[in-house]
Amino acid sequence: TPPLRVRIALAWLTMWGLFTAKAMIAVVYARLLGAEQTRFMLFSWTIAESQTLVLEEPILIALSALLPFIIDRLTSNEVMAEVVNEILASTVGAAVSAVKNLCGGG
Repeated sequence: TPPLRVRIALAWLTMWGLFTAKAMIAVVYARLLGAEQTRFMLFSWTIAESQTLVLEEPILIALSALLPFIIDRLTSNEVMAEVVNEILASTVGAAVSAVKNLCGGG
């Protein structure tokens, strides 16, 4: 394997390459679409980013903070613990089966 410095340099080079490629795609679209379409595209990107930052991120952060507490409370009762274990077993089992089938191992 390459030394650590080489791997870090390659990682940064890859990230800068991807950033440059995406920036060039945005510039090409801006040049091809014209001023009005570009303004509309930027406006729609702004709305999408605002939705992510204002709605989705806080909800995901709250869920990730509260879910362990909720699961702990649910599983402290024997009956609910059995229900939660059954749900987790069936959903996780279904997800694993689906992935195995997609990968051709099913």
